[in-house]
Amino acid sequence: MIRHLLITSALLATQIAWAQIPYRLSMRTDGVTYGANAALIGWNAYAATQHRGFSEFELATLGSPQAVGWDRVALNRWNEVAGQRSDYALFAAFGTAGLTALVHTQADRRFGDAVVLGSMWFQTNLSTLMLTDAVKNSVRRNRPFVYNERAPLDARMEADARKSFFSGHASLTACNTFFAAKVWSDMHPDSRWTPVVWSAAALVPAYVAWQRVEAGKHYPSDVVVGAVVGAAVGYLIPTIHLDR
Repeated sequence: MIRHLLITSALLATQIAWAQIPYRLSMRTDGVTYGANAALIGWNAYAATQHRGFSEFELATLGSPQAVGWDRVALNRWNEVAGQRSDYALFAAFGTAGLTALVHTQADRRFGDAVVLGSMWFQTNLSTLMLTDAVKNSVRRNRPFVYNERAPLDARMEADARKSFFSGHASLTACNTFFAAKVWSDMHPDSRWTPVVWSAAALVPAYVAWQRVEAGKHYPSDVVVGAVVGAAVGYLIPTIHLDR
């Protein structure tokens, strides 16, 4: 999956047809976006001071897992290799989105285009990260591996073990792949690569979601919600910056 994403990125980079980027920054749009993120940063900073991990006694006396129905498939799982695979796929998605922004900066307007696309990419990741952390800090759902005695004790005792909902890996991967797909589609509305781009944008977060469940880090509901939120942000940020 990661190899296919990188190959697709390389192929798309060779298909660039220069055109003026259809986006612009504005005080109203960007002010609201950064203002909302500033508020979320403040909340997350405060919430971080209220979090603590588990004690061994608390782990030994935990009640039933916070899982019903399909979420129960995440229980009794601990797979560090799957966790590493999800890390690599996330980094690949992040790089692909960055490459998409970079290759669409025109040679004769490189600085101006780079500022616009770079700001959009930054807003996409910042918004997704802050929103994800805000929900994690508010919901405080225990990760599946907390209930698994085969998982390392130090991992089960960390404060991060209380941050299962929703998945940051899924949301950040999806925001980057959908950002890349949206920018590509806006710049190349008639490209024959459009189905490939959008298929990759959906499949990569799905792969990451699967690996996070396999790793025992998240429930299926965590990764589904994370992917949907990330995809929405990745699509929305370029959309609100369109120069109509």
